[in-house]
Amino acid sequence: MEDRRGQEPDPCYLREFDATVLERGPDFVVLDRTAFYAEGGGQPYDTGSLSWSGGEAKVLRVTKEKGVIRHHVDRLPPEGAVRGIIDWDRRYAHMRYHTSQHLLSGLVWKIYAARTVGNQLYTDRARVDFQPASFTPEDLARIEAESNRAIEAAHEVRIFQEDRVVVDSKIGDRSLLDLIPASIRRLRVIQVGTEDYCPCGGTHLRNTSEIGRVHVVEKRSKGKETDRITYELLPK
Repeated sequence: MEDRRGQEPDPCYLREFDATVLERGPDFVVLDRTAFYAEGGGQPYDTGSLSWSGGEAKVLRVTKEKGVIRHHVDRLPPEGAVRGIIDWDRRYAHMRYHTSQHLLSGLVWKIYAARTVGNQLYTDRARVDFQPASFTPEDLARIEAESNRAIEAAHEVRIFQEDRVVVDSKIGDRSLLDLIPASIRRLRVIQVGTEDYCPCGGTHLRNTSEIGRVHVVEKRSKGKETDRITYELLPK
């Protein structure tokens, strides 16, 4: 493991793990390894628990400070071995929304040449900001239909590392790549079949068939040729 205070590579489906407490803060602990996702990139943090011989703590929030992942807890575990358990319902909801957001962003880029300039995920909805965009009701219906078509196609979702120069040559203006520090030379990429290719640090599904169905709830203008689409995921 390269970074003993970082996350294991892409532990999206890992629900439980064993770790050792490296550091204890006022209300947080740092572990030598973790499967908890720290808030970032529009995706909320994981919650869950840490247990040890004779005790258990709730993980209330997970943050990343200067590259170190902090697990904020309701009680501090002692130094030594702990077992982490992820709140799977919350994690899986975020995975469904995050993968669907990439799918939707990729489709909107291909059809309307509008790139994603902001997004926020929740357990029951997601919103994505596109620019330049001024979507009509017909556009929204098409975006919903095309998203569900792609979901039903059961595209494989791949997560891998790629050199920044390669990503830059492939992605064009699809993503705000310039927001990623230039010192980072290799990027974690998510590829959703042939529908999207984009740097991302979040947790994702293995296949689009797990998403469900996209239902566009509303569109709001956010000014400066920017439209915000809010959608929810329905059962298959």
